[in-house]
Amino acid sequence: MLTSIDSGTSGSCDLPEESLSDHYDILNILSYGRMGKIYLAAERVMGAEVALKAVCRDMCRRRDIQREYHYASHLDHPNLEAATGRLFQTDLYFVYPMEYAHYGDLASYLSSRTIEEVPTRWVAEQVASALTYLHGFQLVHGNVMPANILIFRPNLSLVKLTDFGSTCRSGTFVRRHVFSGPYTPPELCRTEGVEGFYTGTSLDSWALGVLIINCLTGNKPWSTSDVSDPEYAAFRSWQRAKSIRVPRPFKRFTVRLLRLVRRLLEPRGWSRYPAKEVYKYLEDDWLIKSRDRSDSHDFDSSLVPLQSSLLQGRSTSMPKDPPHQKQQSEDPEKQPPERVSSPRRFFAELLRFSSPTMSTRHHRKSHAWHHSSSSSSSSSSFTWLNSSSSNSSFSTSTNYSSV
Repeated sequence: MLTSIDSGTSGSCDLPEESLSDHYDILNILSYGRMGKIYLAAERVMGAEVALKAVCRDMCRRRDIQREYHYASHLDHPNLEAATGRLFQTDLYFVYPMEYAHYGDLASYLSSRTIEEVPTRWVAEQVASALTYLHGFQLVHGNVMPANILIFRPNLSLVKLTDFGSTCRSGTFVRRHVFSGPYTPPELCRTEGVEGFYTGTSLDSWALGVLIINCLTGNKPWSTSDVSDPEYAAFRSWQRAKSIRVPRPFKRFTVRLLRLVRRLLEPRGWSRYPAKEVYKYLEDDWLIKSRDRSDSHDFDSSLVPLQSSLLQGRSTSMPKDPPHQKQQSEDPEKQPPERVSSPRRFFAELLRFSSPTMSTRHHRKSHAWHHSSSSSSSSSSFTWLNSSSSNSSFSTSTNYSSV
């Protein structure tokens, strides 16, 4: 299919000379620039609204506009904007009709808001699907940016990539122009006496990575992908593991998204992730969810009586005056039963009540030893039990939300 596309771009055929008013009623101007304009027009026969792309004849070669038109008219993908009519020329322009996006482009959308995580994943999936389709034919789009992503549904569930003016085959040698901006990869920002570069699909992968960051943060991550830019220099330092500090725009990104961004924005084009690798990350969370801080202070209410009883046991097991302590040690059988406040004492009491052959002397010696160390043992046992209870309350209360 694409062989016929390239065979028709030689420019040997003449374009018909027509007027815009012959077939279309001009309704409005959607955008304009140095190269031309895009009109909102209605077909006179069918009445359908279309976007007429008019490129100045003095600013574009005929074979270039023919190549762009053939890509737009022959490539068939739901996320690529298609040409809806034939190419013709007027006195000033080369003109052909395109699908009209009622909700504008992504650049206008981002100018007033950021995009939530789920719609961002939708946009990334659709753009990656369109790029994978192009890359399957060894074609490079070459100009992926929000201004070239058209919105056909207000919730971003249908977007389409447009503008095939820079589309060419992978490996094509292109003369270098003045490249700058965040969507331009580092290999195109180096201008050390090189007249041109060979295109590759990795150019689109870089732009897709920057697009994801731009959608989630609402801002471009850096002005230019050169180490002279401080924002990009900080990213490169983190990417090369020279700094453990995650760059400021990426603080809310999860580990999975950071891995995807790191691979898509690899400075070496030959080791950069292809666009289709985005599919592996679509089921993951991309943003760290804000937690309810009150959840971290929740605890099991059944542990409160246990801790209060331990405090009571500690206060009763620690005598205040030595004479009373001596009296208790001499007559252990007359002591009232009290709550056991240490594991050692628990086992001693267990042996005392379960071993009838135990001598009274051993009873007194064992019990006196426990009373002499009651202060230290009960204090350490309280710490041990209290720490275990606090650990159990933490494990039952820290429920991290997941989406």
